Amino acid sequence: MDAIQALLGALIDISVPAFAIASMLSMGLRTPLRAFRNQLRDRRTVFAVLGANFVVVPAVGTLLIWILNGLLPHQIGEGFIIALCAAGAPFVLQLGAMARIPYGETAGPMAVLLLGSIVFMPLVVPFLLQDISVHGWAVARLLLGTMLAPMIAGIVIAAVFPSRSDQLARIAGSVAAVSAVLMFLSGFGANSGLVLELILSPVLLVPVGLVALSFVTGRVAGDLAGDTLTVPDGPAILTSQRNIAAALLVARTGADSSADTGSIVVAILLLSAVGFAMLVPYALATGVVRRKRAGESTSLGVLLGVVGPKSD
Repeated sequence: MDAIQALLGALIDISVPAFAIASMLSMGLRTPLRAFRNQLRDRRTVFAVLGANFVVVPAVGTLLIWILNGLLPHQIGEGFIIALCAAGAPFVLQLGAMARIPYGETAGPMAVLLLGSIVFMPLVVPFLLQDISVHGWAVARLLLGTMLAPMIAGIVIAAVFPSRSDQLARIAGSVAAVSAVLMFLSGFGANSGLVLELILSPVLLVPVGLVALSFVTGRVAGDLAGDTLTVPDGPAILTSQRNIAAALLVARTGADSSADTGSIVVAILLLSAVGFAMLVPYALATGVVRRKRAGESTSLGVLLGVVGPKSD
Protein backbone atom coordinates (compact mmCIF):
# COMPACT_ATOMS: atom_id res chain seq x y z
CA MET A 1 0.00 0.00 0.00
CA ASP A 2 2.84 2.37 0.86
CA ALA A 3 4.47 1.56 -2.48
CA ILE A 4 1.27 2.48 -4.33
CA GLN A 5 1.00 5.75 -2.42
CA ALA A 6 4.63 6.53 -3.22
CA LEU A 7 4.04 5.76 -6.91
CA LEU A 8 0.94 7.98 -7.04
CA GLY A 9 2.86 10.74 -5.29
CA ALA A 10 5.69 10.46 -7.81
CA LEU A 11 3.20 10.53 -10.69
CA ILE A 12 1.61 13.76 -9.55
CA ASP A 13 5.04 15.31 -8.95
CA ILE A 14 5.85 14.62 -12.61
CA SER A 15 2.43 15.11 -14.23
CA VAL A 16 1.66 18.57 -12.81
CA PRO A 17 4.70 20.40 -14.25
CA ALA A 18 4.55 18.26 -17.42
CA PHE A 19 0.92 19.27 -17.96
CA ALA A 20 1.70 22.95 -17.35
CA ILE A 21 4.70 23.04 -19.68
CA ALA A 22 3.17 20.95 -22.49
CA SER A 23 -0.18 22.74 -22.47
CA MET A 24 1.41 26.19 -22.55
CA LEU A 25 3.86 25.14 -25.28
CA SER A 26 0.95 23.84 -27.35
CA MET A 27 -0.98 27.06 -26.81
CA GLY A 28 1.99 29.18 -27.85
CA LEU A 29 2.50 27.12 -31.00
CA ARG A 30 -1.15 27.64 -31.98
CA THR A 31 -1.55 31.31 -31.07
CA PRO A 32 -0.44 33.94 -33.61
CA LEU A 33 0.96 37.20 -32.30
CA ARG A 34 -1.89 39.11 -33.91
CA ALA A 35 -4.28 37.46 -31.44
CA PHE A 36 -2.40 39.14 -28.61
CA ARG A 37 -2.16 42.49 -30.39
CA ASN A 38 -5.86 42.60 -31.26
CA GLN A 39 -6.93 41.85 -27.71
CA LEU A 40 -4.49 44.22 -26.02
CA ARG A 41 -5.70 47.06 -28.23
CA ASP A 42 -9.29 46.45 -27.12
CA ARG A 43 -9.01 47.91 -23.64
CA ARG A 44 -12.70 47.49 -22.91
CA THR A 45 -12.47 43.75 -23.42
CA VAL A 46 -9.22 43.48 -21.46
CA PHE A 47 -10.66 45.30 -18.45
CA ALA A 48 -13.94 43.36 -18.59
CA VAL A 49 -12.19 39.98 -18.67
CA LEU A 50 -9.59 40.95 -16.05
CA GLY A 51 -12.27 42.35 -13.75
CA ALA A 52 -14.35 39.19 -13.98
CA ASN A 53 -11.43 36.84 -13.36
CA PHE A 54 -9.33 38.75 -10.84
CA VAL A 55 -11.89 40.85 -8.95
CA VAL A 56 -15.40 39.43 -8.97
CA VAL A 57 -14.76 35.67 -9.04
CA PRO A 58 -11.95 35.57 -6.42
CA ALA A 59 -13.67 38.10 -4.14
CA VAL A 60 -17.21 36.70 -4.23
CA GLY A 61 -16.02 33.09 -4.35
CA THR A 62 -13.70 33.55 -1.37
CA LEU A 63 -16.47 35.28 0.58
CA LEU A 64 -18.82 32.34 -0.07
CA ILE A 65 -16.14 29.87 1.03
CA TRP A 66 -15.56 31.83 4.24
CA ILE A 67 -19.33 31.88 4.89
CA LEU A 68 -19.45 28.09 4.39
CA ASN A 69 -16.45 27.55 6.66
CA GLY A 70 -18.41 25.20 8.92
CA LEU A 71 -19.44 22.97 6.01
CA LEU A 72 -16.13 22.82 4.14
CA PRO A 73 -13.00 21.10 5.46
CA HIS A 74 -10.39 23.83 5.89
CA GLN A 75 -7.89 22.58 3.28
CA ILE A 76 -10.67 21.97 0.76
CA GLY A 77 -11.73 25.59 1.05
CA GLU A 78 -8.13 26.70 0.62
CA GLY A 79 -7.83 24.61 -2.53
CA PHE A 80 -10.95 26.23 -3.97
CA ILE A 81 -9.59 29.71 -3.18
CA ILE A 82 -6.27 28.98 -4.90
CA ALA A 83 -8.14 27.76 -7.99
CA LEU A 84 -10.35 30.86 -8.02
CA CYS A 85 -7.20 33.00 -8.15
CA ALA A 86 -5.83 31.12 -11.19
CA ALA A 87 -7.12 32.13 -14.63
CA GLY A 88 -6.09 31.47 -18.21
CA ALA A 89 -6.63 27.73 -18.60
CA PRO A 90 -5.29 26.28 -21.89
CA PHE A 91 -8.26 23.87 -22.09
CA VAL A 92 -10.41 26.92 -22.85
CA LEU A 93 -9.09 26.75 -26.42
CA GLN A 94 -10.68 23.31 -26.86
CA LEU A 95 -13.94 24.38 -25.23
CA GLY A 96 -14.03 27.41 -27.51
CA ALA A 97 -13.57 25.20 -30.57
CA MET A 98 -16.43 22.96 -29.39
CA ALA A 99 -18.69 26.00 -28.95
CA ARG A 100 -17.68 27.45 -32.35
CA ILE A 101 -16.06 30.53 -30.87
CA PRO A 102 -13.44 32.18 -33.13
CA TYR A 103 -9.97 31.06 -32.07
CA GLY A 104 -8.63 34.56 -31.49
CA GLU A 105 -11.50 35.34 -29.12
CA THR A 106 -10.37 32.60 -26.75
CA ALA A 107 -6.60 32.55 -27.34
CA GLY A 108 -6.07 36.30 -26.94
CA PRO A 109 -8.00 36.76 -23.67
CA MET A 110 -6.60 33.48 -22.33
CA ALA A 111 -3.05 34.72 -22.80
CA VAL A 112 -3.94 38.02 -21.12
CA LEU A 113 -5.37 36.08 -18.17
CA LEU A 114 -2.28 33.90 -17.92
CA LEU A 115 -0.10 36.99 -17.64
CA GLY A 116 -2.55 38.36 -15.09
CA SER A 117 -2.32 35.15 -13.03
CA ILE A 118 1.48 35.38 -12.92
CA VAL A 119 1.15 38.84 -11.35
CA PHE A 120 -2.03 38.25 -9.32
CA MET A 121 -1.35 34.93 -7.61
CA PRO A 122 1.98 35.78 -5.92
CA LEU A 123 0.37 38.94 -4.48
CA VAL A 124 -3.08 37.70 -3.49
CA VAL A 125 -2.75 34.01 -2.54
CA PRO A 126 -0.36 34.69 0.38
CA PHE A 127 -2.75 37.41 1.58
CA LEU A 128 -5.89 35.25 1.43
CA LEU A 129 -4.24 32.12 2.84
CA GLN A 130 -1.99 33.42 5.57
CA ASP A 131 -1.75 30.03 7.31
CA ILE A 132 -0.06 28.56 4.22
CA SER A 133 3.59 29.34 3.63
CA VAL A 134 3.41 30.79 0.13
CA HIS A 135 6.25 33.11 -0.90
CA GLY A 136 5.26 35.56 -3.61
CA TRP A 137 8.56 35.53 -5.51
CA ALA A 138 8.79 31.74 -5.37
CA VAL A 139 5.29 31.50 -6.88
CA ALA A 140 6.08 34.08 -9.56
CA ARG A 141 9.34 32.34 -10.48
CA LEU A 142 7.57 28.99 -10.71
CA LEU A 143 4.80 30.33 -12.96
CA LEU A 144 7.28 32.20 -15.14
CA GLY A 145 9.36 29.07 -15.69
CA THR A 146 6.60 26.52 -16.20
CA MET A 147 3.91 28.58 -17.93
CA LEU A 148 5.07 31.86 -19.43
CA ALA A 149 8.42 30.58 -20.75
CA PRO A 150 6.89 27.59 -22.63
CA MET A 151 4.20 29.85 -24.12
CA ILE A 152 6.80 32.33 -25.38
CA ALA A 153 8.93 29.45 -26.68
CA GLY A 154 5.93 28.13 -28.60
CA ILE A 155 5.22 31.53 -30.16
CA VAL A 156 8.86 31.91 -31.23
CA ILE A 157 9.04 28.38 -32.66
CA ALA A 158 5.81 28.94 -34.61
CA ALA A 159 7.18 32.18 -36.04
CA VAL A 160 10.52 30.62 -37.04
CA PHE A 161 9.18 27.25 -38.25
CA PRO A 162 5.56 27.91 -39.32
CA SER A 163 5.33 24.70 -41.36
CA ARG A 164 6.19 22.60 -38.31
CA SER A 165 4.14 24.47 -35.72
CA ASP A 166 0.90 22.51 -36.15
CA GLN A 167 2.63 19.13 -35.88
CA LEU A 168 4.62 20.25 -32.83
CA ALA A 169 1.46 21.66 -31.26
CA ARG A 170 -0.29 18.31 -31.70
CA ILE A 171 2.62 16.50 -30.04
CA ALA A 172 2.67 18.96 -27.14
CA GLY A 173 -1.11 18.71 -26.87
CA SER A 174 -0.90 14.92 -26.70
CA VAL A 175 1.70 15.13 -23.94
CA ALA A 176 -0.54 17.58 -22.08
CA ALA A 177 -3.55 15.27 -22.46
CA VAL A 178 -1.66 12.24 -21.13
CA SER A 179 -0.25 14.33 -18.29
CA ALA A 180 -3.73 15.57 -17.41
CA VAL A 181 -5.08 12.02 -17.21
CA LEU A 182 -2.17 10.96 -14.99
CA MET A 183 -2.64 14.09 -12.90
CA PHE A 184 -6.30 13.34 -12.18
CA LEU A 185 -5.74 9.61 -11.65
CA SER A 186 -2.81 10.12 -9.28
CA GLY A 187 -4.39 13.06 -7.46
CA PHE A 188 -7.71 11.32 -6.89
CA GLY A 189 -6.15 7.87 -6.44
CA ALA A 190 -3.78 8.98 -3.71
CA ASN A 191 -6.72 10.49 -1.82
CA SER A 192 -9.54 8.12 -2.81
CA GLY A 193 -11.12 8.08 0.66
CA LEU A 194 -11.36 11.87 0.77
CA VAL A 195 -12.69 12.00 -2.79
CA LEU A 196 -15.52 9.58 -1.99
CA GLU A 197 -16.33 11.49 1.17
CA LEU A 198 -16.60 14.76 -0.75
CA ILE A 199 -18.62 13.33 -3.64
CA LEU A 200 -21.17 11.79 -1.26
CA SER A 201 -21.56 14.97 0.80
CA PRO A 202 -23.16 18.41 0.28
CA VAL A 203 -19.62 19.75 -0.26
CA LEU A 204 -19.98 18.77 -3.92
CA LEU A 205 -22.53 21.56 -4.32
CA VAL A 206 -19.85 24.15 -3.53
CA PRO A 207 -17.77 23.66 -6.70
CA VAL A 208 -21.01 23.52 -8.70
CA GLY A 209 -21.96 26.90 -7.27
CA LEU A 210 -18.49 28.34 -7.88
CA VAL A 211 -18.53 27.25 -11.53
CA ALA A 212 -22.02 28.74 -11.95
CA LEU A 213 -20.85 31.99 -10.34
CA SER A 214 -17.86 32.13 -12.66
CA PHE A 215 -20.01 31.45 -15.72
CA VAL A 216 -22.52 34.20 -14.91
CA THR A 217 -19.72 36.65 -14.12
CA GLY A 218 -17.99 35.85 -17.40
CA ARG A 219 -21.26 36.19 -19.30
CA VAL A 220 -21.75 39.69 -17.91
CA ALA A 221 -18.14 40.50 -18.84
CA GLY A 222 -18.92 39.32 -22.38
CA ASP A 223 -21.81 41.78 -22.59
CA LEU A 224 -19.51 44.57 -21.40
CA ALA A 225 -16.63 43.64 -23.73
CA GLY A 226 -15.53 45.58 -26.77
CA ASP A 227 -15.95 44.97 -30.48
CA THR A 228 -13.19 42.36 -30.80
CA LEU A 229 -15.45 39.80 -29.09
CA THR A 230 -18.30 38.72 -31.36
CA VAL A 231 -19.51 35.81 -29.18
CA PRO A 232 -20.64 37.04 -25.74
CA ASP A 233 -20.45 33.66 -24.00
CA GLY A 234 -16.75 33.27 -24.80
CA PRO A 235 -15.71 35.07 -21.58
CA ALA A 236 -18.21 32.91 -19.67
CA ILE A 237 -16.38 29.74 -20.72
CA LEU A 238 -13.03 31.46 -20.21
CA THR A 239 -13.93 32.47 -16.65
CA SER A 240 -15.59 29.19 -15.64
CA GLN A 241 -12.58 26.97 -16.40
CA ARG A 242 -9.89 27.90 -13.90
CA ASN A 243 -6.19 27.33 -14.56
CA ILE A 244 -5.60 24.14 -12.58
CA ALA A 245 -1.99 23.87 -13.75
CA ALA A 246 -1.13 27.20 -12.13
CA ALA A 247 -3.26 26.40 -9.08
CA LEU A 248 -1.60 23.02 -8.52
CA LEU A 249 1.88 24.44 -8.96
CA VAL A 250 1.16 27.10 -6.35
CA ALA A 251 -0.57 24.66 -3.98
CA ARG A 252 2.30 22.19 -4.02
CA THR A 253 4.82 24.89 -3.13
CA GLY A 254 2.90 26.21 -0.14
CA ALA A 255 1.33 23.36 1.84
CA ASP A 256 3.11 22.51 5.06
CA SER A 257 2.51 18.73 4.99
CA SER A 258 1.73 15.96 2.54
CA ALA A 259 -1.74 15.58 4.10
CA ASP A 260 -2.49 19.27 3.55
CA THR A 261 -1.11 19.03 0.02
CA GLY A 262 -3.33 16.05 -0.78
CA SER A 263 -6.50 17.78 0.41
CA ILE A 264 -5.72 21.00 -1.44
CA VAL A 265 -4.85 19.10 -4.64
CA VAL A 266 -8.12 17.15 -4.42
CA ALA A 267 -10.08 20.39 -4.03
CA ILE A 268 -8.44 21.94 -7.11
CA LEU A 269 -8.95 18.80 -9.20
CA LEU A 270 -12.56 18.47 -8.00
CA LEU A 271 -13.38 22.05 -9.00
CA SER A 272 -11.81 21.42 -12.39
CA ALA A 273 -13.67 18.13 -12.88
CA VAL A 274 -17.01 19.74 -11.97
CA GLY A 275 -16.29 22.60 -14.36
CA PHE A 276 -15.40 20.13 -17.08
CA ALA A 277 -18.65 18.19 -16.52
CA MET A 278 -20.71 21.38 -16.69
CA LEU A 279 -18.94 23.19 -19.52
CA VAL A 280 -18.37 20.41 -22.07
CA PRO A 281 -22.11 19.66 -22.56
CA TYR A 282 -22.80 23.40 -22.80
CA ALA A 283 -20.02 23.93 -25.35
CA LEU A 284 -21.13 20.94 -27.44
CA ALA A 285 -24.80 21.98 -27.44
CA THR A 286 -23.94 25.58 -28.27
CA GLY A 287 -21.61 24.45 -31.03
CA VAL A 288 -24.31 22.26 -32.60
CA VAL A 289 -26.78 25.15 -32.67
CA ARG A 290 -24.28 27.61 -34.13
CA ARG A 291 -23.05 25.19 -36.78
CA LYS A 292 -26.58 24.32 -37.85
CA ARG A 293 -27.44 27.99 -38.16
CA ALA A 294 -24.33 28.51 -40.28
CA GLY A 295 -25.07 25.42 -42.40
CA GLU A 296 -21.83 23.72 -41.37
CA SER A 297 -20.99 20.07 -40.84
CA THR A 298 -21.72 18.62 -37.40
CA SER A 299 -19.55 15.50 -37.46
CA LEU A 300 -18.11 14.21 -34.20
CA GLY A 301 -14.62 15.46 -35.01
CA VAL A 302 -15.92 18.95 -35.78
CA LEU A 303 -18.06 19.05 -32.64
CA LEU A 304 -15.11 18.05 -30.47
CA GLY A 305 -12.98 20.77 -32.01
CA VAL A 306 -10.35 18.41 -33.40
CA VAL A 307 -11.29 18.73 -37.08
CA GLY A 308 -11.48 21.91 -39.06
CA PRO A 309 -9.37 25.00 -39.48
CA LYS A 310 -8.84 27.50 -36.74
CA SER A 311 -10.61 30.78 -37.07
CA ASP A 312 -9.09 34.08 -36.15
